[in-house]
Amino acid sequence: MKTKLLLLLALSTLISCEAQRVTHWKEDMDFWLGEVKKQHYVYRSEELPPPFKLQFEKVKSNLNTYSDQRILFELLGLSALLGDGHTYVLPWGAEGIDVKALPLRFYLFADGLFVIDAQPGYEKWIGKRVDQFGAVSAEKIMKDVGRFISRDNDQGINWIGPFMLSLEGMLQALGVDGKGTYSLTFDEAGQKVKQQFPVVPFQPVRGIPKLIPSKTNQVSVPLYLQHVEQAYWIKSLKNEKTVYVQFNQVMNDQNESLAQFSKRLDDSVKALGPEKLVVDVRHNNGGNADLLDPFLQTLQRFKSSSAKAQLYILTGRNTFSAAQIFISKADLLLKPVFAGEMSSSKPNFVGEENGIQLPHSKAICSISNRYHESIPGDHRQGIEPQMKILLTSTDYFNGRDLVLEEVLKQH
Repeated sequence: MKTKLLLLLALSTLISCEAQRVTHWKEDMDFWLGEVKKQHYVYRSEELPPPFKLQFEKVKSNLNTYSDQRILFELLGLSALLGDGHTYVLPWGAEGIDVKALPLRFYLFADGLFVIDAQPGYEKWIGKRVDQFGAVSAEKIMKDVGRFISRDNDQGINWIGPFMLSLEGMLQALGVDGKGTYSLTFDEAGQKVKQQFPVVPFQPVRGIPKLIPSKTNQVSVPLYLQHVEQAYWIKSLKNEKTVYVQFNQVMNDQNESLAQFSKRLDDSVKALGPEKLVVDVRHNNGGNADLLDPFLQTLQRFKSSSAKAQLYILTGRNTFSAAQIFISKADLLLKPVFAGEMSSSKPNFVGEENGIQLPHSKAICSISNRYHESIPGDHRQGIEPQMKILLTSTDYFNGRDLVLEEVLKQH
């Protein structure tokens, strides 16, 4: 009898805890919705989209069937329906939610989805192409993941989606079978190889990590992957009569402000007299656009210094936010040649980091409250490069930068 009473008490406690969990999530969702209506640049004055309203109620009614990890992704999916890349609910960083992930990092190349990094013990999978997650093809996964990616254009899916695919909450939301362990199928020289992977504790990151150098071959690191952690740096390519600038963050470095760097670049260009100035913003996901003017002025002086002066800007899926403002202003004022991939934002976009925290889960959110117009009347979804060159897995793993190679060939 005593055992039965203890079991009933334990069951009652579990039911009570679950009811409280669901109640807290409902209150968090209502709080978030209220902040969207109060703060979002568009929806503080306009009606919310009907698909958003329907999905909001659907998520709310299914909270008792979702894990906390999945709920964070469902909220991210709701954010995506608001149509900009700066409105999101972060799927990690909430208090008391044990976020788990596969011990692999994925990247989408022109020829498929590959593993580019792995935790200790799983390194043998680096360089392998992923064909399936459970019973779902990698192609379908990449199509479906877009529903959960806040973005300004669909390049945002290619940029953010592969990184999110390692997270267990994302796999649950996408309907991949598994609980704690997930089956992946790889293509190895035409052979299908299936492997089970456990999920492990996820180490929170600030933003989507930038692309890393290849870990599969002992090759020299290409220029574009050498110092991605630095805000900005310069290298003279004397044989090509070129100055290469990598501009990775729109910020003031602690040792040199962007204005000071712009002056140093100006001095270098005057001293070296290059025919080409190449500005690489493939790793630049933004920062403070108010800092851009001195840099743009330096580029303007180079462009007007000689009839032979050629300005190239290298862009990619990681080119976003204040970096988009930079390339938009450059497009308007300097007419450079763009090379690489299309950017992940638009010349004119709704977007501003504007942090809030949900009351119970303490989930970290942002609600865009500002509009940036760099080119009035421009309705493009992004800036398409004149020299469109996509990154393949072969070039990446062999340490080759076809974008810079092709630019250096131009006369």
